[in-house]
Parts: sequence; C-alpha cells; structure tokens
Amino acid sequence: MRAANMQISLTDREAEFMRVLWECGPSTVAQVRARLPDNPAYTTVLSILRILETKGFVTHAEEGRAHRYSARVALEAAQRGALRALLHKLFKGSRTLLLTQLVSDQKLTAEEVRRIRALLNRREPR
Repeated sequence: MRAANMQISLTDREAEFMRVLWECGPSTVAQVRARLPDNPAYTTVLSILRILETKGFVTHAEEGRAHRYSARVALEAAQRGALRALLHKLFKGSRTLLLTQLVSDQKLTAEEVRRIRALLNRREPR
C-alpha cells in the first residue's frame, strides 16, 4: 500500500471506483463496471481506472487480454486524507470545530455518543 504521508485526494466518482476495489478486491474493468449502480460505459470505467493508476492509487496486473486492477492505497489512508482536506477546507484546521459539529448533530444515536465518549476518554492524558 502507498505511504501514509502522501496526499490522497479523490473525486466523488474516483471514490466510487476505489470503494469497489476496497470491498471486492482486485477486479477487472468488467467486474468494476458490474458493481457500479449507474452502469457506466466500459470505456468510462477503463478511463477512470487508468486515471487512478496514473495518480498512484491503483495498480494492475495483466491476465491474458484483461487487466486486474487493485487498490494501492488503504481505505483508512483515503479516509484520513478526505478528513484532513475537509478539516482545512471548512473548519480552518480546527479539530475542535469539526468535532463540535459532529457531536452536535441530533442524528447521533446513544451508541454512537457512547463510542465517541469512550474514544475521547482513551485519548485523554493521564
């Protein structure tokens, strides 16, 4: 997998393709296409996978006439990158503002609040 300190930024469409690779593992263009809800053209899927490969997020192995594409970045690394971008773009780099927004959301369940509290308690310096 790709080094954790590299910038990982995905468009919404690229993230859809990466999610297929993260959830299903190495896949051919036809397999990726079959798992996308909007049934894009084969050439569209191939183009986006090639863009992701150029960016270093995907790699491929040849299998006869087909290529099998694999994620080179872990889901967790992409999540961290997206959160970092959101943090700087909308919250001026303030983790406090971001967390405040998350926990003030009225849609959080009691279980989600309990889990967040437990995470914060583990992070608190002793």
